[in-house]
Amino acid sequence: PVKAVASGEFHHRVALVIGNSNYSAVTPLRNPRNDAADMAAKLRKLGFNVVEGTDVNRRGMDEVIREFGRKLDGADLALFFYAGHGLQVGGKNYLVPIDAKLERPGDLALDAVDVGVVLAQMEAEKRVNIVLLDACRDNPLARSLARSLGTRSTSVGQGLATIQSAIGTMIAYATQPENVALDGEGRNSPFTTALLKYIATPGVDISTVMRRVRADVIAATKEKQVPWDHSSLTGDVILAQ
Repeated sequence: PVKAVASGEFHHRVALVIGNSNYSAVTPLRNPRNDAADMAAKLRKLGFNVVEGTDVNRRGMDEVIREFGRKLDGADLALFFYAGHGLQVGGKNYLVPIDAKLERPGDLALDAVDVGVVLAQMEAEKRVNIVLLDACRDNPLARSLARSLGTRSTSVGQGLATIQSAIGTMIAYATQPENVALDGEGRNSPFTTALLKYIATPGVDISTVMRRVRADVIAATKEKQVPWDHSSLTGDVILAQ
């Protein structure tokens, strides 16, 4: 199993931060580009080497994921933050680049990025991995894809599906599986607002951070949105001393 390491021992921290707002085929989202910019700045302060992608098309997403993969060599802590449209089809989660059309079933593999591709890069070596997905926003692309699938449209789910992860990984979602998260009224989404508030709290384990995030988001959304996480971490992960 992955050895639990204290925060001071995370010498090589790498993060991939993607925020997609400016969608061409559907109404743009207000928050994700702000969410990504603010999260990237916060992570740099926490000592992460950050690969950042804002309003990226499919090719752009491939490029930043590849760059992240290169930087992962030898990293003992990896973090992936995504804000933007996401959808699940057949129990797999896909992140949606700004140029995705998703007009027919065959477009999915070509237009969108399977979260599993990023996770496989992160889990290729033993390290601590944190995945933060603010990607469950109400998604018109999912509805049009469901229409094109006809009788198989039940395979297109609301929100995101639960991801099975390797030991040493925490995956946190803006809201519980199969549910839809809210785009915020202000600069950031409710989930990212709470993450930015708590993620750099000195001496606090990431599991405690996520509980505080959950409480804030439940209060901010009047219980419409309940952040949820799936963790196989084997020890404390403290990002700030």
